[in-house]
Amino acid sequence: MTSENTDGMALPDRFEIGSASKLNASGVAGTIFYVLFSVVLLTAVLAFYLLVYSPHQDLAGITLSAQLADALGDAFDEYSLYFPPAERGWYGLAVPLSELTGLRLDLSAILLAGLAVLFSTTLAYRIRRETAGATPLFLLVPAAVLVVLPVLYKNVFGLREHMVVLGLWPYLVLRLSDPDSSKIGWKTRLLVGAWLGATLTLKYLYAIVVLLVELADAVIQRRLVSLFRIENLVSGAIVALYLFFWLVIDPAEREAIGIMVSAIDANIDNPVRNWAKLAIHSALALALLALAYIYKLPLRITAIGLAMVAGAVIAAWMQSRWYSHHEFPITLAYIGWLWMAWNKLKRVWVLAISVFLVVPIAGEFHSTGYYQDSVSELEEAMDSSGLSVQDKRVGLLTMHPSPFNQYLASEGAMRWISLMNNAYAASELKVHDVKESNGALAPAISITSPERQMLHDEMLRLWEDMPPDALILDHSTSWPLDHIKVRWDRVFAEDERFQAILAQYRPALEHEGDLVKFTYLVRIESEGD
Repeated sequence: MTSENTDGMALPDRFEIGSASKLNASGVAGTIFYVLFSVVLLTAVLAFYLLVYSPHQDLAGITLSAQLADALGDAFDEYSLYFPPAERGWYGLAVPLSELTGLRLDLSAILLAGLAVLFSTTLAYRIRRETAGATPLFLLVPAAVLVVLPVLYKNVFGLREHMVVLGLWPYLVLRLSDPDSSKIGWKTRLLVGAWLGATLTLKYLYAIVVLLVELADAVIQRRLVSLFRIENLVSGAIVALYLFFWLVIDPAEREAIGIMVSAIDANIDNPVRNWAKLAIHSALALALLALAYIYKLPLRITAIGLAMVAGAVIAAWMQSRWYSHHEFPITLAYIGWLWMAWNKLKRVWVLAISVFLVVPIAGEFHSTGYYQDSVSELEEAMDSSGLSVQDKRVGLLTMHPSPFNQYLASEGAMRWISLMNNAYAASELKVHDVKESNGALAPAISITSPERQMLHDEMLRLWEDMPPDALILDHSTSWPLDHIKVRWDRVFAEDERFQAILAQYRPALEHEGDLVKFTYLVRIESEGD
């Protein structure tokens, strides 16, 4: 089934079956259907993360940072120089939501993401229903995709990139369904723009996707005035004002970004690999362009599809790191392009492209097992020891990735450090990470970089001013270091302030498992209280 737009371009209503008049939800029946759909979606997501999976370590980590910010209030800025306000605002909602509902902190963050999926798919469905008579399948199928695919794709559900995709979906449906802005009223467009702008503040680099789509559409339609649609003005204004008040007027915030870049530069891939990844992720676009030429696909579909993919690839390339959550929007952009073009292509090509996209998704899903197994081993080790972190302030030293963010968030602990991991240590140790080391323990470091020293000092001051109840020294991984192993008591052996803090604690558990290795220490003074 397809719908003809005013420009004569056939749009695929892939998710629609039968007569719209028979299947469209309306009235009391429609309300009941929607309520049931919402309850089932949110219940399924919460049950999955309660019984099967743990959330992504970054989702748990950023939520724990927001919890610390809430606990410290105005004093938080004294111990954390970098926490983007959009992230602090959105993920910080999980804290009062947890208190209000009684849900664990990690499940509250999952619930927020589930509500975002619900809002995004509902908005897109309403637009498609008003313009093309879409059936409820246009609500159900995208909702399933936007839940299941992030889970399969290395469990990126709820991360910033997932949120950006949720903002882009109703925008894309609007752009395809109402090319001449004649069917959808200004109120809906205002809502689309506000939602798009709000999600883009979480990862503003992806504004380039919208920019490229708008430029491509304006050129194809020869209507440059279309650049100034309500949704574009609203979303652009939100992102521009956010960046202005966060970065432009406050030099300290710009300095903080520079410090964070310095802290994580050991994670940055080399330029050769960066360009190679760019080429790899662009290859399918060349194939789709060739197919568009052969089968004479509408130019507007091809231009918008190419713009989406190009924007997602450029955003990942600009970050110089190709983590799973950076590659996720690229895969979604290709899926969106395939959705737009599938009814014009021979089924063999649709199948071939689908397989091409499924293979990396399957690979990401397979690698997720390692992280889930790590969390399980950690939980079993803590349970068997009889130790509990519930309601405790826990100082954590860890490299990335680590199962401790998920564990602390799920167990009702407060992570007593603003950083999700101590990447600045890897930056200092990078010079020692050579093949000749052959897995040796990393040497003690003396932090010479002023930027990295500031991050280290923040952690020490927090622990000196307000000592945590327990410390966890996680030695499970040394990533991104390849040839040396990090043990925190050795790495900071020459740091007098750290050693003075460490002297206030005694080891209560030393775990050396297959996937998780850590030391759990309790504060000596608190034991006597």
